[in-house]
Amino acid sequence: MVERSSTFSTLQSIVALVAGVSSIAGGAYSAVLTFRADPSPGELVAVVRDAATARPVRAAVVEVMTPANVLVTTMTPGDDGLARRAVVPGPYRVRVVHPDFDETVRDVQVVSDGTAELHLLLARRPRSSQTANAEPPTRNRRGSAVDEAAQAVDRGIGAGRRLLGRIGF
Repeated sequence: MVERSSTFSTLQSIVALVAGVSSIAGGAYSAVLTFRADPSPGELVAVVRDAATARPVRAAVVEVMTPANVLVTTMTPGDDGLARRAVVPGPYRVRVVHPDFDETVRDVQVVSDGTAELHLLLARRPRSSQTANAEPPTRNRRGSAVDEAAQAVDRGIGAGRRLLGRIGF
């Protein structure tokens, strides 16, 4: 009977030692993540409209760049003129280009768990007599159902990132 009790207390000691070490390791891991955690993403929303009519501009390309003009991502506004994307917090330069409108550039600051909304009014380019008679270029554009699905996926990913950021992952 003496053998069983010493074996049992040895087993208890080993289990207690493993539990203590894993507890200390878990605490250290949590502390490191607290100090090195990436900031929660913010959301950038671009509202692209025609300056003369205030109607949404379709097929515009919204380029999100760093202040040093390094491209981060591109977005395409939907039928409502809205383009949105989750991005890392920081300063950005947003440029909107469209063949029928003048280019527009704006700077914006995106904050963690926040939404930076830009209202971009595009001015129409004046038509010259040569371009008025020329055929418009053909565009290889995805169907609107595909665009809507891609935007829905982008919104879902952004929402998922914000949720994970809020609960500490």
